[in-house]
Amino acid sequence: MTQASLSVSSSFTYDVFISFRGIDTRNTFTGNLYNSLDQKGIHTFLDEEEIQKGEQITRALFQAIQQSRIFIVVFSNNYASSTFCLNELAVILECSNTHGRLLLPVFYDVEPSQVRHQSGAYGDALKKHEERFSDDKDKVQKWRDALCQAANVSGWHFQHGSQSEYKFIGNIVEEVTKKINRTPLHVADNPVGLDYPVLDVASLLGIGSDEGANMVGIYGTGGVGKSTLARAVYNNQLSDQFDGVCFLADIRESTIKHGLVQLQETLLSEILCEKDIRVGNVNRGISIIKRRLQSKKVLLVLDDIDKAKQIQVLAGGHDWFGSGSKIIITTRDKHLLAINGILSLYEVKQLNNKKSLELFNWYAFKNNNVDPCYGDISKRAVSYAGGLPLALEVIGSHLCGRSLCAWKDALDKYEEIPHEDIHETLKVSYNDLDEKDKGIFLDIACFFNSYEMSYVKEMLYLHGFKAENGIEVLTDKSLMKIDDGGCVRMHDLVQDMGREIVRQESTLEPGKRSRLWFHDDIIHVLEENTGTDTIEVIIINLCNDKEVRWSGKAFKKMKNLKILIIRSARFSKDPQKLPNSLRVLDWSGYPSQSLPSDFNPKNLMILSLHESCLISFKPIKAFESLSFLDFDGCKLLTELPSLSGLVNLWALCLDDCTNLITIHNSVGFLNKLVLLSTQRCTQLELLVPTINLPSLETLDMRGCSRLKSFPEVLGVMKNIRDVYLDQTSIDKLPFSIQKLVGLRRLFLRECLSLTQLPDSIRTLPKLEITMAYGCRGFQLFEDKEKVGSKMFPNAMLVYKEGSPELLDMSSLNICPDNAIEVFSTSTLGINVDFMSKGILEGRGNWYQHESDKSSLRFWFQNKFPRITLCCAVEPPVCKDNMLLDFKLSVLINGTEQFTSSCNYIFSAEKIILLCDLVCKVERSYLEHEWNQVDILYEFKYPMTRTASRNPSWSFIYAYEDNKVGVKFLSQFVEGEETCRRFTTYIWFSRVARFVCELRNG
Repeated sequence: MTQASLSVSSSFTYDVFISFRGIDTRNTFTGNLYNSLDQKGIHTFLDEEEIQKGEQITRALFQAIQQSRIFIVVFSNNYASSTFCLNELAVILECSNTHGRLLLPVFYDVEPSQVRHQSGAYGDALKKHEERFSDDKDKVQKWRDALCQAANVSGWHFQHGSQSEYKFIGNIVEEVTKKINRTPLHVADNPVGLDYPVLDVASLLGIGSDEGANMVGIYGTGGVGKSTLARAVYNNQLSDQFDGVCFLADIRESTIKHGLVQLQETLLSEILCEKDIRVGNVNRGISIIKRRLQSKKVLLVLDDIDKAKQIQVLAGGHDWFGSGSKIIITTRDKHLLAINGILSLYEVKQLNNKKSLELFNWYAFKNNNVDPCYGDISKRAVSYAGGLPLALEVIGSHLCGRSLCAWKDALDKYEEIPHEDIHETLKVSYNDLDEKDKGIFLDIACFFNSYEMSYVKEMLYLHGFKAENGIEVLTDKSLMKIDDGGCVRMHDLVQDMGREIVRQESTLEPGKRSRLWFHDDIIHVLEENTGTDTIEVIIINLCNDKEVRWSGKAFKKMKNLKILIIRSARFSKDPQKLPNSLRVLDWSGYPSQSLPSDFNPKNLMILSLHESCLISFKPIKAFESLSFLDFDGCKLLTELPSLSGLVNLWALCLDDCTNLITIHNSVGFLNKLVLLSTQRCTQLELLVPTINLPSLETLDMRGCSRLKSFPEVLGVMKNIRDVYLDQTSIDKLPFSIQKLVGLRRLFLRECLSLTQLPDSIRTLPKLEITMAYGCRGFQLFEDKEKVGSKMFPNAMLVYKEGSPELLDMSSLNICPDNAIEVFSTSTLGINVDFMSKGILEGRGNWYQHESDKSSLRFWFQNKFPRITLCCAVEPPVCKDNMLLDFKLSVLINGTEQFTSSCNYIFSAEKIILLCDLVCKVERSYLEHEWNQVDILYEFKYPMTRTASRNPSWSFIYAYEDNKVGVKFLSQFVEGEETCRRFTTYIWFSRVARFVCELRNG
C-alpha cells in the first residue's frame, strides 16, 4: 500500500511527541500532561534534557519525530527564545505537512496572536535571533513561518485562573485518546489487486485538499469488491487530522434490521465519540447531523447503499460537513449516485487473469505456489469466476485441500448450478428490480447476452416490455453493460444467476418454466408434450444431425408463448399446431409446406421462415399486425399472393427464392413498407407493374437476372434512398423514376442491357450512380459555382483495376449549364489501349509542381485557346471506397474566371482525367498582350483523415489556331534536360491531338 504514512496501520514508535520549553513547563504543565497520557497507556515521547545539547536536532530526536503519530507543541512564554525549540518546530511542521500527521498546539499562558504575529515575548525573541543570525535571514524567516503556521491550527488556550489545569489536561488527553483509538479496518485476507484502485479513488477524493467536502461514489457488480476497496481507501485516508471518522457497513441490511434512525445515531456517535446520542426521527436526525458536523472535517464511508433516501438522510449534501471532509459511498446502483448529485465516480472492474489466478491460488492453495497437476483446472476455475473476487474466494475456499477429481466434479456442478453463496450475493440486485425490469433481466440472461442492442430492444418489445428504461435500470445496477460496439454484455455469473432463477421456477419439469433456452430441456418438452401456459419464450439452436421426434402437437398447450425462434433443427413431423399468442415466429428450415390451417395469430409481428419448405402462403386478416415478413431462401415458393391485408408490413424479404415467378400487384401499394428485397430471385421477370410506396427506403433487386423492367412510379416517394439493380436485365428506366425524389444511390453494376438513362433523372440533384464494381459511384449533378466565363471539360478517362475505362453516360444529355460533361467511348472514338500506353509510360515527365494545389501555367494572346488537359492521381490508401472530390479552377491574370467541382467515388490503382476546356471569356483579358493562365486541379478525400492528394499533370495540348498565340512555362533548368523534357511534352501533345481528331471524326 502506497502512502502508508497516511494510514494508522503504519508502524509508529510513539503515539504522541511533546515539544516544549523545559525551563517553562517541564516540572509543571508538561510533566503533568505526560503523566496523564502515560496513565491512559498512550506511548508518549518527552524530550530528555540530555538530548537537547546544542542547537541542532540530533539524529535520535529526528527519528523520534518521524516515528510519532501526533505532535503536541506547548507554546509557553520562553518557547521562541530557544533556537532548539524553533528548529524542532520546523521539523515537526515539515513532517506534519508531508505525512499528514496531526498537530495539536497548546498556548500555555500565551495568547495565540503573539505566536501568530510574533509579538510580545515572541517578537523580542525573534528580533534577537535576527541580530544573531544577520547573515542567515532565511533561517529566522523559516522560524517565523513555522510559528505563524502552527498558531493558525486549532488548539487549546490555557490561562491561569480561568480554569482548572487538571481539567484542561483531561480534555487534551480525551481528544488524543479519540484519535489514537481509530484503528484500521480489516480489508481482506488476501488483498490482491487493490493498489491502483486505492490510488485512483484517493485521487478522486483529493488528497491534501481542504476545499469543501468531497464525495466519491464507488459502484460495480455484486461481489466485485466495492466494500473491500472502500475499506482499503478508508484505511489509506484514515488520519488523525480528521475531527471524526465513521465506516457504516452493510447499510442495505442495517436499514432493514434497524432502520435509518439508528444509522443516523451510529454515525453521530462514531464521529463525535459520544455515547447514547438519540435523534428521535429521521428528519430531526438530518438537522442534528447538519448542525453538529457542518464545521467538522470528517472521513465517512456509507457502504452498500441501495436506496436514494439512505444517502439523503446520512450525507445529503456537501454543506453537511466541514472543509476537507471525505465521503465515500458504495453501491451497485450507479443511478442512486446521480440522483444525489455525486459526480466523482469510480467503477470497480473485474480482476484480470493474472490477478484472478493469484487471488484464487491464495484461497485454493493458501499461497501463490500452484501444484503443477492443478494448473489447467485452476485456469478453468478462474475462467468460470470471470474476474469476480467473491467467486474466486468462494470457489477457491471450497476446493482447497480436495482431490483433482473433486475439483472437476465441483466445477462441472457450478457450470450447471451456480454456487449458492455466489448466487445469493448476485441475486440481491435482482431482488431490487420491479416485475417488468425482472422480466427484461431474465430475457437478456436467458437469450440475448452479447447480442446487438437494437435487436435486444426489438425482442424485448415483442415480448411485451418497454426496454428503454429497463435497460438503463439494469445498467445502473451493474447487472449488464453496453460495450463500445453497442452489444449487451452481462457477466457470466450474473447470467448464470438469472438462468438459475428461471430454473428454480420448476426444478423438475422444464415445461413449467417461463423461458426455455437449453436444448435438452426444449427437446424434452417437445417430445414428451409437457409444455404449459407458463412458457413465454423458446429459443433453440440445434445441430441438423439431431432430429426432434415429436407428435407435432407440443405447442398446443403453450397458450402464452410469445416468441418462438428455432434455428438449425430437424423434426420428424410437421407442426400440427402453433400458438395464436405468438408475436414472433422465426423458424429456420420450417418443415411444412404451409402454416397450420387454424393458425390465427392476431398479434404476430415477425414471421420469418427462411430456407423453409414453404410452398404456399395465405395471409389472412389475423396477420394485420405483421411488420416483418421473411421468406429468404424458400426455394419452393413460386408465387406471392396478395398482401393487401398486411397494412402494417414494414419489411418484405424474398431473397434467394429462386423459383419465385409472380409477386402480387398489391406489394406495390403497401403504405408502410420500408424495405423490399428480392435479391437473386433468378426466375422473376417483373417485380410489380407499378409502385406507390411512400415509406420505402430501400429497394434491392440485385441478381434478379431475368428482371427486364423497372416498375412505373405512380406517386412521389420522398423516403427512398437506395435502389439496387445490379446484374439485372433491365434495358431502360421509366421516365417516372423522377418521382423517386429522395433517391441518393442508384446501383447499375453489370446492367448489360441498359443502354440509356432517361432525361428525367436529371431532376434528382443528389443522386449518386454506380456503374461498375470497384467504385461506389459518382454524382452527376451538383450545384457548381460559375464565375465569369464557362468551360466545358468533355472527356474523362478512368484507369481502374489495371486497365483504363471510359464511363458510358452519353445518353444523359447534360444541359450546357452544367460545367462538366461525361461522354461515352463511342462518342470519343478513343483507342483505349493506345491511350493507356501513351499516357502511362510517360506520366508526369513534362511538368510537375509541388504546392497546395497542382497548377499549370501558360500564356495566350488574342483568344483563349482550345486546350486538352491530362492529369493522374493515386487513389487513397484505405479499405473502403471513399468520396473523391476534384475541383477545377482557371485564373486569367490572377483573377478566377471559372471554378467547378464534382464528386466522384473510385477505388482503383490510378485515376486519370482527360478533358477538353473551352473558355467563352469576353473581354476579361488584355488584347494584344500576353495573358497569364493558371489551371488548378485539386483532389480531396473528405471522408478520410488523409490529406488532399494533388494530381501530377501529364500534358497540355493546344489546338492549332492561327489567331491564337500560346507559350508554356518550363519549370526545369536550361540545357539538355530542358530539351529532353520538352520533347517528351511534344510527344504527349501528338497523342492528345490524335485522340481529339478521332473524337471529332
